Amino acid sequence: MCLSENVGAFCRKGPAHYFICGACALIFQHPVPTEGAMRSWVDAEYTSGAYHDYVSARAMKIRHFEDRFEAIGDRVRPGRLLDIGCSCGYFMEVAASRGYDVRGVEFSRSAIAAANPRIRSRIFEGTLESLPANGLFDVASAFDLIEHVPSPKAFLRRCAGLLKPGGTIVISTPDTGHFLRFLMRSRWPMLQPMQHLFLFSRRALAAALRAEGFTDVTVDTAYKTLSIDYLINQIKPLNPRLSGVFETLARSVPASVLRTYRRVNIGEILATARRA
Repeated sequence: MCLSENVGAFCRKGPAHYFICGACALIFQHPVPTEGAMRSWVDAEYTSGAYHDYVSARAMKIRHFEDRFEAIGDRVRPGRLLDIGCSCGYFMEVAASRGYDVRGVEFSRSAIAAANPRIRSRIFEGTLESLPANGLFDVASAFDLIEHVPSPKAFLRRCAGLLKPGGTIVISTPDTGHFLRFLMRSRWPMLQPMQHLFLFSRRALAAALRAEGFTDVTVDTAYKTLSIDYLINQIKPLNPRLSGVFETLARSVPASVLRTYRRVNIGEILATARRA
């Protein structure tokens, strides 16, 4: 990402070989899975895996995106909004309720099928590259997505081309500078072989945005609104040992506490930037 040659092996996780840049702390897979393999894996997860839990947690996700809007509200302007990798459209629902003209793009047919019928018709099935040209947008959001794409700079370039001058891009993604990455190394839950191809530090993400012509770049801590029991279930397939520790601790906590929504720093960053 920064063109440094200071790159070394980081770890092996299942079938994936991860490497790390000593200059900007970008962690990346090489080689990457094929798009077909990733698409099949995602569809399976929406049917019975971790993404199935995402679909069924609609009330919590709506609350999360309402909180996310509060965090970015002063950086975005009302108008046309494109949610890239929109899943089943929960952020689109929140944005529409705030007066935005929303569109989404999502490559998982299973995710689109789970969307609210009022939103589903506004979701294009495919990738950002195959999205038809239908005017420019005031806001492009890409939450928990850039880590999945095989060419992040090309992705950002395409986003810039879809934004009006002065339009805003909003991105959330795992943070390689988070203390859990150093503590857990190969057991860090953000290392997900069939999903996460590129994992950014704050420095790497800011540099990538600026390299593609974005200005007014800010990178802050991203918070997720979730419940403890949801978090434990999400961690279970990624790090069974850590999940087991949490489950043991949770046995002494009232169920109502486990189901309460909280804003939590799970190790992600939130970046905004403007198209020049």
